[in-house]
Amino acid sequence: MTIRKIFTFFMLLSAGLFSALPAGAQDEAEESHGPRPGLSVGGRAAYSRPKGADHGDFAEGAQVRYHLTRRWALEGSVDLRREKFSGTKVSVVPIQLSVLVYLMPHGYRFAPYILAGGGWYYTQVDTPADSSGFRFGPHAGAGVEFFRNSAWSFGGSYRYLWTPDIHSQDAAHPLGRNLRDEGFMLTAAVNYSF
Repeated sequence: MTIRKIFTFFMLLSAGLFSALPAGAQDEAEESHGPRPGLSVGGRAAYSRPKGADHGDFAEGAQVRYHLTRRWALEGSVDLRREKFSGTKVSVVPIQLSVLVYLMPHGYRFAPYILAGGGWYYTQVDTPADSSGFRFGPHAGAGVEFFRNSAWSFGGSYRYLWTPDIHSQDAAHPLGRNLRDEGFMLTAAVNYSF
């Protein structure tokens, strides 16, 4: 894990903890808790672990959510992750679109949700014959969001990614080989609602 990734993780954690501190009388006067129609943006940290990778890795990213109603939301997100598959370095930029359905009735600060969607995975394989391109795969999962007040929320999600295999060709594998990229992703995010 690089210093930049550790710094990003602690910045997101600090922002989440800072937003959880009491904000004074304004919070006491608020009547509405939980998701509400409108736009929210935020930064996030992610941990992903493909089945074929040597180990999981942390990544940084951002997400935008548009709450259509108090129950339904659309999310767009982008992350940057780097994996190692048996000595082959791979950089992946997941661009994901998801539909979120909140499960609790309105008025709760703690709001679990389920999600499903698809993602385009820009992939750069670092071998003597560098290759890059987009792959598409669906994902599904669940998460929870805690609404501190009408502006700040933080939470996390688990999603399983059914991403296609990565094709790699190098001196050790002149005919090529497929690297299994299907796996899971955990995210932790801080959001600001407008």
